[in-house]
Amino acid sequence: MPNLDLQRLELSTWRKIALGSWGWGGDPSVYGTLELNATRLLERRKRYAERTGKKAPTVTAIVAAATARVLHEHPQLNGLIRFGRIYLRKSVTLFVQAAVDEEGRELSGVSIRDAEKKSLEDLVDEMGTRVRAIREDRDPNFKKVKGSFRRIPTLLIRPLLNLIAFLIYSLNLDLTGLGLQRDLFGSVMITSIGTLGLDQAFAPLVPYSRVPLLLAVGAVRDAPAVIDGQLAVAPLFKICATLDHRFVDGVYAAKMAKTMRRLLETDEGLESLGLG
Repeated sequence: MPNLDLQRLELSTWRKIALGSWGWGGDPSVYGTLELNATRLLERRKRYAERTGKKAPTVTAIVAAATARVLHEHPQLNGLIRFGRIYLRKSVTLFVQAAVDEEGRELSGVSIRDAEKKSLEDLVDEMGTRVRAIREDRDPNFKKVKGSFRRIPTLLIRPLLNLIAFLIYSLNLDLTGLGLQRDLFGSVMITSIGTLGLDQAFAPLVPYSRVPLLLAVGAVRDAPAVIDGQLAVAPLFKICATLDHRFVDGVYAAKMAKTMRRLLETDEGLESLGLG
């Protein structure tokens, strides 16, 4: 008789990749939460929709635009570790995660390159177009990668991912000829946990991605807040950050939080993002 009565679970592509990504515990993760007042943000979202005649951008899209600005203003946060040394990127690439099926079993994401040079409207349009292509099975790269990983045994996933990471990040080789996109995961990973009804959760560092910063954007909720010294009810939301402590220390994390607050809570900051 076995020790446990178990039934094997059929794995989605994403779950196979997840199982191949981590070993046992022991990593440099540091966690932090930034709670923000969304009053001005929500007002300007509505104004944006009225001005452009388009659907208002999601809170996650606005956070993505702000993150690109943060990394541009603080380039020390925009880089990766190679052979025990820190290298900084010359541009900002956002990796925005999204569910690609209605059940949420399959996850993917889109890379937005040179994000610091793009307007909020351009970011929203590009993210929407590329996510729709994945969901409608019209993205050739996603189809190719998904099909390949379905055929690979789970035990081989981790060494394969580590090998690919070594080639494209440690050795900095361009493997686009083999069907691998350049710098797929970019500078930062951003995911919306608010769409799942969650206020707060932390994403794990993904070793093979070499991304030192992950942001999870929570749901906007009415909650007690102190405004101008008075207790009031305001729409609040949290950005939960997972940081690679080898790359980001408390000083830079505090600078990032201060800039993010300025961009997302003040009229001046929101206008600079394109929410006029």
